[in-house]
Amino acid sequence: MVAQACPGGPDCADQGDGKLYVGAAKRDITPLVEPFVDLNGNGVRDAGEPFTDLNGNGRFDPVWIGGRDSGRLAWGVHDPTTVRCWVVRQNETTVAHCTVDAVGYFDTELLQIRADLDPALGVDFVMTSATHDHQTQDLLGIWGPDDTTTGYDPAYAARVRGAVVDAIGEAVHGARPAKMAIAMARTDDAGDMRHYVSDTRDPVVIDDAMHLMQFDGEDGTPIVTVVNWAGHPDSLGSGNHYISSDWVNYFRDAVEAGTGSLCVFVNGAEGGQIGPGRVTPIAPDGTVVPNQQSFRFIDAWGNELARVALKAFDARVPVDQPKLAFRRTEFAVHVENVAFQLAFKLGILHKTVFGYDPTMRTDVPTNAPLTRTEVAYLTLGPAAIVTCPGELLPELFIGGYDGSDAGMWTPNNPDTVAPPDVTKAPKPPFLFDQMGGDPSHRMVFGLTLDMLGYIIPRYNFYLDPDAPYVVEPPGDQHYEETRSISPRADAEIVGTMRQLAQSASH
Repeated sequence: MVAQACPGGPDCADQGDGKLYVGAAKRDITPLVEPFVDLNGNGVRDAGEPFTDLNGNGRFDPVWIGGRDSGRLAWGVHDPTTVRCWVVRQNETTVAHCTVDAVGYFDTELLQIRADLDPALGVDFVMTSATHDHQTQDLLGIWGPDDTTTGYDPAYAARVRGAVVDAIGEAVHGARPAKMAIAMARTDDAGDMRHYVSDTRDPVVIDDAMHLMQFDGEDGTPIVTVVNWAGHPDSLGSGNHYISSDWVNYFRDAVEAGTGSLCVFVNGAEGGQIGPGRVTPIAPDGTVVPNQQSFRFIDAWGNELARVALKAFDARVPVDQPKLAFRRTEFAVHVENVAFQLAFKLGILHKTVFGYDPTMRTDVPTNAPLTRTEVAYLTLGPAAIVTCPGELLPELFIGGYDGSDAGMWTPNNPDTVAPPDVTKAPKPPFLFDQMGGDPSHRMVFGLTLDMLGYIIPRYNFYLDPDAPYVVEPPGDQHYEETRSISPRADAEIVGTMRQLAQSASH
């Protein structure tokens, strides 16, 4: 059931001058990291160890970094983290979209943001996305001081929500008539992706398209550049203790320097191991930089990707009289992951579950808890965008089971233990095929409107027989299942994305 559709809905009639009005704003959300003297060298601040009380509350306030392992205490700040928002309005339809430098962002935060937003702004639909940054403060709760204690800090979460609300307000008030241009480029060199992106889970399927939507004022002054591309901002590993927006920091800085406009980065179908794993970017001095989980690597990688973006920017094509439309739906999904179920019971995750009998076993599909989520489908000129409330494996978007989207990477490693049986993989049409718009400008906005972990094709969903969801099954190819809500996520989430895309084209 479509919960909202604009234009044409009761609150978003289609009367007006037909122009696009676009605004953008950003806010700093860099965590406040209090320095301390680690007298015993154990990496955490113990009672009695001196610290600098930056907020003056008389106590040490730990910042737990989200992503990788729990217990990763921040020691300082390497580069800032931000909220970046853009607002687009046409006639009586207004959409606000904000990206948060975070590993994930639950719908509970989004729903509160919508409630806090001034109705006088006239925003019909607010979307939030996480960049999937693994090097900043945990906003989900999973990565606290240990595996059974939440890392969620209500004060920091409130600060981030306030920054989103504030940035949307500025963007709405600053929106002005705008021109749109669009571009798409591949992050490869004649099919060779090794300097840009890799996948270390078989089958290797990579959506290497980088999409740009550029908005300038009618006088040509830049407003915002929205970039959609798929890749994990997880280049520094579990040994890093310094706040950073990872390679996205260098990417956005370079794009902003080249375009003169605010850069909003939106991650795509980066599920599985789409990211830095085997990537060897080329530094500006021409040297190849190996992935050694260093700041030098993320600098080189971010700037290498920015060169692709700026080349695409130079070749962007104006869009004549683009039309804005969206539709969204809300629905419930099953949480079969027993580790997540325990996290809900312990109050680790800042999200609610319902629809089950807590007096009975929940590790059986018939009594699996439910949680709320939503997806949306937007069109803007030739661009068609479908949102995903998690980390979508790209094969669920584009297919590619025949190796056609592996570039020069080996599609299936012959030495893999328990390799995927691609003869059982889904057949077309895939989600990409069911979307409207120009095929060159079909996008997934991943980790958007919610964060439900990895969304994995059901045929390739394997669990450890003895400790499902708790440990990886043999073969070291199925980590993602331990961070997935359920094998039903394919049908429940991707199925809904398909239905929404199809309903918009009829």
